[in-house]
Amino acid sequence: MSTYSEQAFDSSHYDSARPTYPDQFYRTLVDYHKQVEGNVTSLAMDVGTGPGFVAFQLTKYFDHVIGTDLSLTMIKTCNARRETLLGKDRLEFYTAPAEKAPDTVAPLSVDVITAAEACHWMDHPKFFAECARILKPSGTLAYWFYLEPVFVHSPEATEIHRKYNWDSSVETEGSDYEKYFGRFFEQPGHDLYGDAMSTVSPPDELYSHVTRHYYHPYQHDQNHSTLFIEKKLTLKTYRDLARSWSGYHNWKKAYPDKPDAADLLVAEVQEALGVDEDTPIDIIFPTVYTFARKR
Repeated sequence: MSTYSEQAFDSSHYDSARPTYPDQFYRTLVDYHKQVEGNVTSLAMDVGTGPGFVAFQLTKYFDHVIGTDLSLTMIKTCNARRETLLGKDRLEFYTAPAEKAPDTVAPLSVDVITAAEACHWMDHPKFFAECARILKPSGTLAYWFYLEPVFVHSPEATEIHRKYNWDSSVETEGSDYEKYFGRFFEQPGHDLYGDAMSTVSPPDELYSHVTRHYYHPYQHDQNHSTLFIEKKLTLKTYRDLARSWSGYHNWKKAYPDKPDAADLLVAEVQEALGVDEDTPIDIIFPTVYTFARKR
């Protein structure tokens, strides 16, 4: 995903504002992996690791963890944090695409591969083939997402968020420039994300026992998995979240002198909610995860 590779990208917004994943979900992943007798937790690899949220958490469950990302900016962030850890020798980070593991990773050597909030940007045939090349027999491939946030008490605010991420103000309002940033996300990744990657699945010839769980609070009520992400955040943090999106980053490059789209988004959401910028707001993120077993 090229936007996050740019030196101008500010990873601090990404690191501070984005949701993290529940401990229970990592246990669900490990339980799936250990359903096969003899499967161990020696080596995990997190691809598209970003600032390393998942890689650092995986050290609780695996003896050694490798994190990779195409963005040197993100890998520098990971390595700076790694240096503060007592067990830093158990964790490595490399600049590498998801479709090609670092040369230090041997074939048939990895127990579990993870990809969080990243798989929609990948070349899927190459990614699935590369994971099968380096996974041990019966090893686990796991990828997951949180999707567009839902404002629990305000469908109107939820719709405003959707508008900025998917609509075009030029087309719908006749504006003289694009006020929304939905058209500035890279494709086809953005559409795959919006569809919760429902049309992509690990190929049958390489993987078995594929498990997919999708949850949306408007559709499934309480039928959520352990990948359940609810968050209280202020509109100040929500603005930081918006500024972490690649679509916003690309929009800002195109319109550096226009009124800030993240500020416009927050102002509309604030009006819909009727709160100040310091009031905690309840948000639930729809989620989807896929687990698959290497044949």
